[in-house]
Amino acid sequence: MILPSSLRPQPLSLAIALALSAGAHAQTAQPSGSQPAQPAQAALSTVVVTASGTAVDIKEAPASISVITREDIERKPVTSLGELLSTIPGVTGGLSGTGAQSKIRLRGLPEKYTLILVDGKRQGNSAGVNYRDDLGQQDLDWISPEMIERIEVVRGPMSSLYGSDAMGGVINIITRKIGLRWGGSATVNYSRPSDSERGDTRQTGFTVSGPVTDRIGLRVSGNYTERDADEGTGGHAGTYLSTAGARNQGLNALLNWQLTPDQSVSLEAAQATQRATGSDARTVSGGQVVSPWGLSRLRHTSFGLGHDGRWGDVRSKINLSRHEYEDLGDTIGNHSRETTLDGRVDMPLKLLGFDQMLTTGLQWKQEELDNRDTIGLAPIDYSGRPVSGSSLSATTWALFGEDQIFLRENLALTLGLRMDHHEKYGNNWSPRAYFVYHPASAWTVRTGVSRGFRAPGLKENSPNAATQSGGNGCRSLAGLGWTSTRVNADGTRGCYMAGNPDLQPETSTNFELGTGYEQGGWAFGATYFHTDFKNKIDYQPLGMYNGFWWTRMANAQRARTRGLEANATVPLAPSLDWRTNATKMFESKNLTTGASLLSVPRLTVYSSLQWRIAPAWTADASARYVGKELVVTGAATTFAKAYTTVDLTTSYRLNETFTLRAGILNVADKQTRELGSNYDNGGRTYFVGATARF
Repeated sequence: MILPSSLRPQPLSLAIALALSAGAHAQTAQPSGSQPAQPAQAALSTVVVTASGTAVDIKEAPASISVITREDIERKPVTSLGELLSTIPGVTGGLSGTGAQSKIRLRGLPEKYTLILVDGKRQGNSAGVNYRDDLGQQDLDWISPEMIERIEVVRGPMSSLYGSDAMGGVINIITRKIGLRWGGSATVNYSRPSDSERGDTRQTGFTVSGPVTDRIGLRVSGNYTERDADEGTGGHAGTYLSTAGARNQGLNALLNWQLTPDQSVSLEAAQATQRATGSDARTVSGGQVVSPWGLSRLRHTSFGLGHDGRWGDVRSKINLSRHEYEDLGDTIGNHSRETTLDGRVDMPLKLLGFDQMLTTGLQWKQEELDNRDTIGLAPIDYSGRPVSGSSLSATTWALFGEDQIFLRENLALTLGLRMDHHEKYGNNWSPRAYFVYHPASAWTVRTGVSRGFRAPGLKENSPNAATQSGGNGCRSLAGLGWTSTRVNADGTRGCYMAGNPDLQPETSTNFELGTGYEQGGWAFGATYFHTDFKNKIDYQPLGMYNGFWWTRMANAQRARTRGLEANATVPLAPSLDWRTNATKMFESKNLTTGASLLSVPRLTVYSSLQWRIAPAWTADASARYVGKELVVTGAATTFAKAYTTVDLTTSYRLNETFTLRAGILNVADKQTRELGSNYDNGGRTYFVGATARF
């Protein structure tokens, strides 16, 4: 069977492209990041796997997708993947080392709407281990940057393939393959802020891989990052916005056994720890000392077992994984576990006269959470019933299918449907329809409609889970008579913020229309997106019940977001490229209350000049504009001023073994804490680094 040449997934050509991409970073003969891309290399297609059931050229992907390459990762020190992700259209956040603005938002949606995968496998979620789900770090930095081949980011609902948690989009971290010969690389980076009161950062990472036997390959990777705590006092509006120190480390091992040329089995294990260091009380607000952002010590342990098979033209994949997050800095011992079994089959077929590529699959997932800070903490629930226990659990399973139908040589239709069954919420259906059309060889038009859903989290749907607030979380109760001086039945002040067993899943309908042009090094693109939400879950005031003040989760809101993503690449000269992308939010509104849905900039722009000075020497100048932004602190609402930061970086390849890097981040030392923002961007920072390949 022959699919249309411009659209069909071509197994041989895709395999060659993937092999070239992987081999260039996995074998000692082709060291990773050793030199800038040459014109012949730039002509190679970019193959992506996250947006559809099979590997396709990025121009044929049925979704809005961006790719961060290995070269992007090596250009400057990466202490958080959020720093890299914030450079692509449709993405906000990643602007701070800690706090809410450290988290990546796709099209303005909070991090709980983004699914994070590694090599297509779910990574679990550490949010429930925290006192409040939004206080912890986003689960992006458990993987060493040294072991990452590329990162694929799909913006917009992908529930038809991935289910709950993919309501806003998907971040898929693709790791480097095991080399055909023993080899690897190691990287060291050192960063020093110009402000002596800010902490230095030291970072090391390595990856090594190769054959153990002619059928068994091994890859081992590790990383260690340490940031000193900030010192001093000051800040905006009486708030000291400094950052506590941090020490993150991790180790990952992957074993791959090629049973036959068409069958392979993989076994993976990893463990990583994130620690807050320095003082345990670094943040001062209104004279009150509070603890650092997130947990003081969090450990992530994971295991995975997988099988890849080829049965003629049919391919199969099955993965069993388990992720556990443990709060080691708290004697209470909060922890969460997620066990997932994924299976899928990809097959080409011809039906009704059309060539097609069909993906079908299933998923089973079990979640367990023990959090004694919030579950069973309140003396009673809001109905007056006694609470007991500290554990919650849920089991879900799903069936899904997606079909790429090649209607014409230049036109493809992707239809997807997924049914998720939750033991509490029953069946939820997520359909998707997406067209990709090439009116000419250099032009691409994309448009589609998709439905997303997110099931309430374990703490959100339990009345036994109640976070105690000292005031800010209780302000919605002011209209019901609450004041900060009101005393509860047990003599405490404040209120409880509780879950609700009567919640329904959140749903969304997303429409997008985009067009792009790419030829001769020139590239332009723009995508309009519009998303309507129903049953949005948030805390609503409940009132005084049984001697205590309560707010609780409720499906009380509708919301809408609209915006435009745009990008452009201009070859100013054979060795000089200008790349720019922008995200404009037209609307981000709670339709029920009329309030702004999210505190995100109206406009963000990222622009860079990439200059290949010589085959071994490159230099980059990049600028980021962050527009006016709504800031909500307690009951007060203000606006942070717009600002622009500029980074200068350079990389020089000494030989086939060593590459040196240096640069200045935030050259003009723009301080967000002086502009009314509620986050600290760190100020001007100098860095040096080196990569050794062996």
